[in-house]
Amino acid sequence: MKTFRGKMEGRTTEDVEALLEFAKLEKSELKGHVQTLSFSQQLDNESLVLMEMDATVLSSLSQGDEVVIRGGEEDYAVLCTANRTYDIKEADISNSLLLVPGCVTGKDLAGACDTADIRPLQVCSMLHSYYELRRCKPRLKKLKELLEENYYSGKECEEDEDHHGNKYTFSDLLNSVQASQSEILEALRKLHACEIEGHWRLLEFDFLTKVLGHIISLSEENDWLSEGAPAEDYCGELEPLFPRSVLLHVLDCYGNKEDKGGKTVYVLNEDKVCRFFAELSLRHAEKFNFKEFLEVWKQSVPQGMKTSLYQLEGLALIDRCSRPEVIWFFPADNLPEDIGERLNFLFKTREKWTLDEITPYIRDLATEKVGVGALLMKYCRASMQNGIKVYNSKKPVT
Repeated sequence: MKTFRGKMEGRTTEDVEALLEFAKLEKSELKGHVQTLSFSQQLDNESLVLMEMDATVLSSLSQGDEVVIRGGEEDYAVLCTANRTYDIKEADISNSLLLVPGCVTGKDLAGACDTADIRPLQVCSMLHSYYELRRCKPRLKKLKELLEENYYSGKECEEDEDHHGNKYTFSDLLNSVQASQSEILEALRKLHACEIEGHWRLLEFDFLTKVLGHIISLSEENDWLSEGAPAEDYCGELEPLFPRSVLLHVLDCYGNKEDKGGKTVYVLNEDKVCRFFAELSLRHAEKFNFKEFLEVWKQSVPQGMKTSLYQLEGLALIDRCSRPEVIWFFPADNLPEDIGERLNFLFKTREKWTLDEITPYIRDLATEKVGVGALLMKYCRASMQNGIKVYNSKKPVT
């Protein structure tokens, strides 16, 4: 039995050589210097935490970019870089992990082992868990809820009782929404939010209808529907009625920028305008006779524009089994963010869905690695109905 001096006395060359003999190791098998470990009298196990990160987060930190943790008291925390969001989950370590400042390992150890070169090191912390990051979809439901607190209905309505709700700057949104900066900007674009006097606002639907209606009327009067016109031409005519920022915003939402004769002009987008008029017809109706709706919709759009059913994706549902067939307003924007809750809601609305029907309502939940097909395979049961593949819930709908 070999005996060694206690840690308070420190290791000696004799101790090291005795340990090598006890471990049946030759000095030639070792590299560099000898490092001896002892525990600090004051282990710091509270203020230190470990976090595992991927190359994107590490690169952001290395370059000095902002990396923030977001979440309210009732939220699960997420970590955000400039363009990604990660769930933060605590993971247990099966063996204790010791943190030893100054410890040298691997390729940093060079040369033959010198048992006389003894370097004492202290364990400063002993950890049993760490935080791991998992890429996740941004949590944007709160963004819509915040913007819905105070819709914009025009300058003349700003002092009305209905418009006393909170208004939010982009900085406010960054502090409240669990998503990265670029993801929030993209969500604002999809929500058709508009920055007005430094605050991000949703246009109240009736007000939006009025603005777009004037733009369409002006386009029809001046034959701009097919050829388009510069933004200045629209603003020059309509700025006395609406703020310039609102006019440019609506043109961006419902028009395409095109280069014609060296000029940048806005040409109204047929699909977007037709989709708007479909929503206008369905928004306040419960269920609409489908054939009647098609006729009303066709008559409501600007002359020369053609309606098509694909323009209704993610906006409305059609029940072809009822007699007569009916259609109703069913926007994807209003569905829950959680995949389980969303599918439960969808299958509560309709027991079986075709791939074409359900895709617009779950497409935003797909990722680069998990597409729509993989989501359906994981959460749904497929079957054939009248020669068509349909999907229904694996779990009882509540």
